[in-house]
Amino acid sequence: MKNIVIIGGGTGTFTLLSGLRKFPTNNAVIVSTADDGGSTGRLREELGVIPPGDIRQCLVGLSYGDAILRDLFSYRFENGSLKGHAMGNILIAGLEKSTGSIEQAIAAAAKLLNVRGEVVPVTLHPTRLTATLEGGKQIVGEHNIDEPRHNGNLRVKSLRLDKPSPANPRALALIKKADAIVFGPGDLYTSTIPSLLVEGVGKAIAASAARKILVVNLMTKWGQTNGFKASDFARELQAYLAPAKLDMVIVNTQKPGTAVIARYQKEKAEFVEPDLDVLKTMGTAAAGAELVFAGTFEKNSADTLTRSMLRHDSDKLAKLIVEAV
Repeated sequence: MKNIVIIGGGTGTFTLLSGLRKFPTNNAVIVSTADDGGSTGRLREELGVIPPGDIRQCLVGLSYGDAILRDLFSYRFENGSLKGHAMGNILIAGLEKSTGSIEQAIAAAAKLLNVRGEVVPVTLHPTRLTATLEGGKQIVGEHNIDEPRHNGNLRVKSLRLDKPSPANPRALALIKKADAIVFGPGDLYTSTIPSLLVEGVGKAIAASAARKILVVNLMTKWGQTNGFKASDFARELQAYLAPAKLDMVIVNTQKPGTAVIARYQKEKAEFVEPDLDVLKTMGTAAAGAELVFAGTFEKNSADTLTRSMLRHDSDKLAKLIVEAV
C-alpha cells in the first residue's frame, strides 16, 4: 500500500483527502502551526494551544465515522460568546489542555472520528509567520498575510518564522517513508510553504525518494499570488524546496463559468492560467485536466475568514495522484 503525505491544510487538503480516502492508500497530512486567524487564532491566543483549525479539517477529511460526529466537528456557532468558533476546534483545544499533549489530543479526536490515516503538526510549538514584501515592508502573522489590510498588490518576496522551530520527529518519519509528497492545493504562502520553513523538513524532503507533486490552485489570491500562472506556483514552491526538486505539477485546465469568475473578481482573484508549455521547459512533468468541482460552496455566516467558493473535484484529483505514485 502506497504512503501519501500531504503538506498543507485547510479546505484544499480536506478536499483532496475526501477523494484519497476512497483509495487503498496510507494517507497522512503534515500541517503548519502558524495559523492565527479566526476561531483558531482566538483559541491559540487565549489558551496557548497548537492551532487546531487545519488539524480539525484534516481529521474530518480522513474520518470513516458517523456523519453526525463529522458534522459536529465542523459545526460553527452562529451567536453568543462562542460565535465563530468551530466545535471541533474547541474539542481539540480542550483535549490538548486536558492531556498536556497535542499528539494525544489528535489521537483522541481521531478515535472519536474513526480516522484512517494520520494528521501531524509539523512542529510541536505554535509558530509565527512573517512575510517581507516588495519594498521591504514586513507583515507579521499568518492571518495578516492571508487577508491583507496592507497593499495586496505588493508581491511576497520572502517568508520566515519568528524563531527556529525543530521539526516534529513524527513528521520527519512520515516524509522518510513516503512514496509521494503532495504540496497543496491551498494558499501557497500561508498553508503550504510555512511547513517548509521548519528546521529539518527541507532536508528530509530532499533525502526522501518520494515523488514530489504540486497541485496548483484553481484561482489566484490577492495579496499572495496576484497574476500567477501555473508555472509561477511551481517556480515559487521550488525556491523553498531546493535542493529537492518537484517531479510533477497537476494543473486544472477548466475555466469556471463567467458568473463565478465575476464573483472572484470582487476579491481581486483570477483564474490560474494552465501554462503547461512553460512548465515542461522547467524540467517538471505536467499533468493538465479538468478538475473543477461542478458546484460552488458558501461559507457559514459566522465564519469570519474568506473561503473559496470553488473546489477541486476530489475524486478526479485523487485519481491523478494515485496513478502518479
